Amino acid sequence: MVGHGGEVLKSCIDSARPYPVQGIYEVVDVADKVDHLYHHGLKPGEFPGWDTVAEYYTVRPGEWTLVTGIPGHGKSEFVDALMVNLAKQQEWTFGIFSPENQPIERHIAKLAEKHIEKPFREGPSQRMTPDELQTAKLWVNEHFSFILPDEDSMSLESVLELAKTLVFRKGIKGLVIDPWNELDHSRPANLSETEYISKCLTRIRQFARCHGVHVWLVAHPTKLQKDKDGTYPVPTAYDVSGSAHWRNKADNALSIWRNPMQQDSTVQVHVQKIRFKEIGKVGMVELRYNYLTGVYSENVSNYLKPIRSQGGHQYG
Repeated sequence: MVGHGGEVLKSCIDSARPYPVQGIYEVVDVADKVDHLYHHGLKPGEFPGWDTVAEYYTVRPGEWTLVTGIPGHGKSEFVDALMVNLAKQQEWTFGIFSPENQPIERHIAKLAEKHIEKPFREGPSQRMTPDELQTAKLWVNEHFSFILPDEDSMSLESVLELAKTLVFRKGIKGLVIDPWNELDHSRPANLSETEYISKCLTRIRQFARCHGVHVWLVAHPTKLQKDKDGTYPVPTAYDVSGSAHWRNKADNALSIWRNPMQQDSTVQVHVQKIRFKEIGKVGMVELRYNYLTGVYSENVSNYLKPIRSQGGHQYG
């Protein structure tokens, strides 16, 4: 007031901004980022390795995908194939918690088959050569690490802590937890199952966003009733045991389904939820599965069908 006068003082008061409070953001705080989105667009995730799948589902770091399906329909095989595609085409590295795929050397053999596209073991088709096996082992070692905590500490937190180590040590961009029910789910007495699952899924989302890692969480559905033709309906995220939070909190949700009554290799990938439209859209894609190599290929007669899955949720 004394040195510059009343008008300068009034200008200071009018242009003053509140002292910043941690956790509160306004447009001005992220204005540059908004402009960047406007000029450069909302980019989709990484190419998953199949053109037909990419129309409905791409993979973006910082998100998590729920993968469900009836046991034996190929959930783990599909996730393995997706990881191999991302490793081969995008140079992604992964951490894998997959007790059902133990021992580890057996899982390495499966990944090697998908990479070389030849059977690991002897059979009717030519198996990979010893030189190809050595090449595959080096490649798997470069792109995959296996998480296996002690049996008495197989909690979600212990898996995420080891995955965090892999983020800093190997720069992993993907984490697979397969399946959910193999984790130790001891919970405090004051938490219901629904509350416990909500807290766990929030923790997974925080991990994915904080470290720029895409997490695939494989979870089995509850027991479903067979249709009149003897097949099971396509399960949805709402069918996963424990809570509707599986559907609500997932960024993306996939259901893997095949018809065991038909003697062919067709597998359906049902994309049932996409949170952000630049990542994909809801729909269904058919792939063909090669039993000898574990490789999925695109079906030349691929088409989109209207599907009504259990519970009346329409998509397709």
